[in-house]
Amino acid sequence: MMKKIFNSIVFIIIIFTLSGCFNYKEINDYAIVSGISIDANKEKSVNKYKVGIQIMNAKKDEESDSSLITFYEASGKTIYDALEKIMLDSPKELYLGHNEVVVISEELLKKENPLNYLDYFMRDPGSEKDSAVMVSKEKDASSILKVITPLETLPSKNLRSTLSVADNFSGILTVVTIDEFISDLSNSKTEAIIPSVKIKGKINNGEKMDNIKESNPNTKLTFDTLGYFKNNKLKGYLTTNESVGYNFLANVAKETYVNVKCDSKNYATLRLANSNFKENLYYENNNPIVNIKTKIDADLLEYNCKSDFLNNDKVIKKLEIKAKNRINTLMNKTIDKLYVKEKADVLKYAEKFYSKKYKETKKLGYKNKDILNKISFKFNTNVQIKSTELSIKSVRKENSYE
Repeated sequence: MMKKIFNSIVFIIIIFTLSGCFNYKEINDYAIVSGISIDANKEKSVNKYKVGIQIMNAKKDEESDSSLITFYEASGKTIYDALEKIMLDSPKELYLGHNEVVVISEELLKKENPLNYLDYFMRDPGSEKDSAVMVSKEKDASSILKVITPLETLPSKNLRSTLSVADNFSGILTVVTIDEFISDLSNSKTEAIIPSVKIKGKINNGEKMDNIKESNPNTKLTFDTLGYFKNNKLKGYLTTNESVGYNFLANVAKETYVNVKCDSKNYATLRLANSNFKENLYYENNNPIVNIKTKIDADLLEYNCKSDFLNNDKVIKKLEIKAKNRINTLMNKTIDKLYVKEKADVLKYAEKFYSKKYKETKKLGYKNKDILNKISFKFNTNVQIKSTELSIKSVRKENSYE
């Protein structure tokens, strides 16, 4: 009997001890960081990095003209060092668990290996690993986070939302998270890719609330193309066409479009989606070959030529062939830039040959550079127009007046 009473008392004590959260804090106790910028410290100092954070202004009055955000900045020997110095100015503890973006300056990415200063984001359990990373093109990263943007309350939220929309529908950009970025940089067999953002207009005007009072703001944030790395330093940027080609080759193009000529002067626009992507790696005469077979469904969004295609399979077939040729051209442009000229393996083919064709690669004694120097590509692309949307005729008639 006494044993049962004793066990019951111990059980009750354990229940009360385990209940609740010992480190619980109210959300109002934190300054929620929504964006982080990292620049090289241009002042001569032992503090190498200038770090900025964007925080939502909790006391913002909807009818006032005060800024929607508060921006803090400090320099430090490490990222953590700079954040600790910011804490001296912030009345609340910083919380990085909801951080949307990490913006790094072009200057710093070209000068120094990012692994030298990004360790904090993977080591700190409180930092958001899904934050989108991007490069600030031509301007300091801090300038990007200071621009007041329309539609979204926070500029950092605007950046993340715009990048996500572009990732889903344009085929030019792709979202790269901080953990993906660090993982690619840490892999000696691959190179990293990163989306770029820049400021259009005067920086000073973008920091004022008046910037979003205009129907067409004087200063805007706009995404450009993809930047690529070589030896863990930013080497350059892909063009718009090369960026689209990269997304096809990486099989991350969720939806995009191509323009193809439908007569000597005019164009048709096709939306491309639902791609079936197969990649076959093999050796031929000791040369690494990548054979990419892609089947893509297309919808005809716009057709500005005279020929109607009602019951005319030839017109549809011509559009499909032109779309196929256009996609192959885009992919070839990307291959020419990354693998012929730069030898930058952002598509991880050296690693793929090591993992999928290990015996042959080992037998040939090939290292990364051997694969990249000898690699060649073959494309087998098929485009099939599934829908012409609501109309199966051209608005322009054969006898229309020019």
